[in-house]
Amino acid sequence: MSNRKRAEMQLQSLLNESEKSLPAFVRRAGDNLGSEQLSVERISKLLKTQEFLIRRLACIFYSSTKNVQDVKTLTKLQAQKLTCILNGTMEVRALVFFMILDETGDEYVTRAGMTDFYEEYFKGLKILDGDRIQEVIQVLLQKFHLDQKDKIDFEEFYSIVYKDLTFLECLSQFTVHPTWFTNSPSSQPAKQSKFQELLSNHCCKRENKEQKKTKLSMAYMKNNLSRIIMLIVYLLINLGLVIYVIWYRTVKVKSNVPIIFARIFGMLLNFNCTFIIVLMLKQTILIIRSNKFLRKCIPVDDHIDFHKVVGRIIVVFSILHTVAHVVNVGVYNSHSWVAYLFTTEPNIGWVGGFASLSGFLLCIILTLMVVCSMRWIRRGGHFQVFYWSHLLYLPFYILLIIHAPNCWKWIIGPLFIFFLEKVYSIVTRYSSRNGRTYILSVRIEQSNVISLNIHRPKHFNFQSGDYISINIPRVTLYEFHPFTISSAPEEKDYIRVHIQAVGDWTKQVYQRFKEMSEEEAHENQIKIYRADIHPHESLANFQNVEHDQTGNQSNVKSNKREPIFVKGPYSSCARYVFDCKHVVLIGGGIGVTPYASILSSLMAQFCASSIICKHCNRTNYLSTGLSGKRRLQKVDFVWVNRDYKNFEWFLNLLRQFEQEQENYLALNPNEKRFLDLHLYFTEIKHDENIGNVPLEFVTKTWAEMTGQDIFTSLKCKTHFGRPQWEKLFHSFLSTENTSTANDVSVFFSGPSSMGDTIKNRCRAFRFRYYEENF
Repeated sequence: MSNRKRAEMQLQSLLNESEKSLPAFVRRAGDNLGSEQLSVERISKLLKTQEFLIRRLACIFYSSTKNVQDVKTLTKLQAQKLTCILNGTMEVRALVFFMILDETGDEYVTRAGMTDFYEEYFKGLKILDGDRIQEVIQVLLQKFHLDQKDKIDFEEFYSIVYKDLTFLECLSQFTVHPTWFTNSPSSQPAKQSKFQELLSNHCCKRENKEQKKTKLSMAYMKNNLSRIIMLIVYLLINLGLVIYVIWYRTVKVKSNVPIIFARIFGMLLNFNCTFIIVLMLKQTILIIRSNKFLRKCIPVDDHIDFHKVVGRIIVVFSILHTVAHVVNVGVYNSHSWVAYLFTTEPNIGWVGGFASLSGFLLCIILTLMVVCSMRWIRRGGHFQVFYWSHLLYLPFYILLIIHAPNCWKWIIGPLFIFFLEKVYSIVTRYSSRNGRTYILSVRIEQSNVISLNIHRPKHFNFQSGDYISINIPRVTLYEFHPFTISSAPEEKDYIRVHIQAVGDWTKQVYQRFKEMSEEEAHENQIKIYRADIHPHESLANFQNVEHDQTGNQSNVKSNKREPIFVKGPYSSCARYVFDCKHVVLIGGGIGVTPYASILSSLMAQFCASSIICKHCNRTNYLSTGLSGKRRLQKVDFVWVNRDYKNFEWFLNLLRQFEQEQENYLALNPNEKRFLDLHLYFTEIKHDENIGNVPLEFVTKTWAEMTGQDIFTSLKCKTHFGRPQWEKLFHSFLSTENTSTANDVSVFFSGPSSMGDTIKNRCRAFRFRYYEENF
């Protein structure tokens, strides 16, 4: 008996079954529908599959229908039978998939039929351009011998599928859950009442508290020892100051209760207003990060988070300090509140009885700074509001010194260092040897991203993962904005940054260069490459821009260039990468830029270790190749991105690194892989459903025939949907990697919600976790 005959008999048996003879679990699921019919549109939404695919699938029940567009609905019984069919044997599933490709119903899959099917399929997915679609279809036709024949029957189709394990794996996904058709709006649970929502939220909070209790384990305390010690020291200092003021004001001075409270919070404000300066000494932080011992003792990576926490504490202490003085005026003071708070009549304070007025002004300034530093302002496209309002720190500290007699004794040291750093920053940013430079070229990327190639000043030195603050005077005269350097330190002629147009300033930068005419670009000596229009052509030119322009620098007057001022570099936790044994770099979207610099640096070091034989022109590598004598022995790079097309510049770097590594491993077969890539494409969900099966056929066939991924042209596979972190983290501890939990350090840069998930996974696996913060 032929394979088709056997599969048809099984399929017909399933089609002829009555409702009573269906499996019990299918019948129970169907009871929720009653007599309701399912439209094709609704089925496609439930199965997250394109409508045309559902129409072709539904033709199993309408064999007499010649036009698939005539198929509109499925009955409850047909939906139940479809469930049984797609949970049937591999022969039945193969026949059903064959019938989907056989649009004419003549029991053959033709070359034109398969081409039309995949053209319509990819048109619905919108993930490949027209030229690429035709290349993919040609590879698929070759796999099914349709490049030599006009058509194939089911026997030949089944023999190809049955002999290929990857195809059988795809067919195993060509199925549906038995209750798929019950996930309809009518079967959704009723909306919760406000009381139920409140109860549910309370339960969730209790669960979160229980989870937090489990965090305080010995492993957690060991991994966060420096943080815990710093927090204890901070609390003890505050507690010590409270005890001292209480003793002094009750024993020595014998003040009243409101004054005691006012002095307690005043003393705490002296300390915290000093400490918040220390947390933003960027050059000092750079020195600490550069020393292994110091950064182990001091949790310098938390300085921004601690700065935010101390800022909130200052607000609370300021309110309590003010309330205590107001109470004192109302109870013990002979002056009125108006006279006490808004005049110099009480004659209190260090300078001319100005304490009350200066305190009032300090409250106004502090309120402005706090409100304008809220996340919804900083991240909501109003960074300049945050930037300018935070410059109020200067009048704040001047008024604070006038307000409190002993405040200057606390802040004089940190403030002096802070102003030294500011002077150093101003001098270097306007020096042509350090910060005053010009833009060499601009590349307009897709998805509102722009990359700037900046001439590297002679004495500008940085390390991989560092960031800079840049100012483009022809966009705005004074604003500086931080961006990670995406080029390698080994590139001596230029530095590169990537900017995503999400805020007011970044949008202005993007529009300026996107709308710049060729005449203006020529006048400013800038090369502009439009990757949003011609991605491949502009990428090839952009890579050679430094060679085209560095030779002509002496012949061009600097005032004709597009000026840019650079502050920095400033360090980040990415500096620790080369001090770790096994590094996992995780980037989300544009958050990949810090790792572009790291991978570029590794690539440059690796290429520097290659040598070419003078006699045979063969390339070999020194013993300091990928691993060499450095501590870093293994890198896993995880990139989660919605659309791979937006970062062609970065994919090119990965292709070069992958090719160099393949060449190295070919010459040194006993060496282990140094870099593993894990790319995730979130525009297509990971759901294993019938809608993804045609895509799985294509991607696996393309990889088998060409040895490359269909989307990125890399040898590693692109995964659909978000990573399964549990499974992925387990792979880092596999026998092949020979890494322990103590060896693995995870570095993350990307959305905060994604960072929280990864941080929790790292805690569970006892991996060290570092996150990029500016």
